[in-house]
Amino acid sequence: MKNLSFKYEKILVPLDGSDLAEGALMPAIEIAAAMSAEIVCLSVVTGLSLDLDPQFNRRVIKARERAANLYLQSLQDRFSKYDVIMNTSITVGPAAKMIVKYAKEKAIDLIVTTSHGVTGLKRWVYGSVAIKILRQAPCDTLMVRPLTGDEPFSKSRLLVPLDGSKSAERALKPAVALASAWDMDILLLRVSPLAYTEFEPIDGGQMFSDIESQVREEARAYLHDLRASLARQHRSIKTE
Repeated sequence: MKNLSFKYEKILVPLDGSDLAEGALMPAIEIAAAMSAEIVCLSVVTGLSLDLDPQFNRRVIKARERAANLYLQSLQDRFSKYDVIMNTSITVGPAAKMIVKYAKEKAIDLIVTTSHGVTGLKRWVYGSVAIKILRQAPCDTLMVRPLTGDEPFSKSRLLVPLDGSKSAERALKPAVALASAWDMDILLLRVSPLAYTEFEPIDGGQMFSDIESQVREEARAYLHDLRASLARQHRSIKTE
């Protein structure tokens, strides 16, 4: 394992039993292997959408809990060939709410989940759950594009969009760590807004051209300094 300056220790992968949800497992496993992290596979059991009969709903939840337990056991068997610590857990309630709550209570520092798609009846609508996790999670979140069939998890180049703020720069530590672990190139991208003025100058074209040139020079200087500060941590960093 490489000597990384930043590591995740506890990775959460929310699962509902579908192939779509399992698309997040291989990226999580690869991160865990690179950083000696633990993976927790969390199955969130939901009840009936219309709880007209509480007693019947409780029976449904119990049956789904048993099914989730069997599923998680089979999951551990299927992925036992990978040299990572993989634990499982089951909780009951609204999917996004329980995922966020679990992450808070168990000191999770990374959630890995698929980004969108409907996983079928009685399962989660992933677009909605993913957005709620992204907005409410107490830790870093990695949204994985759903993979099809045997499509490999691609990791050749990593993009870090920046706007010059310290908030945006918080992405740099995990980005450099992941890029170092996987020998990826990093591209630091500074996006600057278009110049705007409510007044129309006599020579507007020239003024906007001058402003744009100044903005570009400031962006180049910012990226140059940032790349220099990261040069010792990673070998291949480009800017644009």
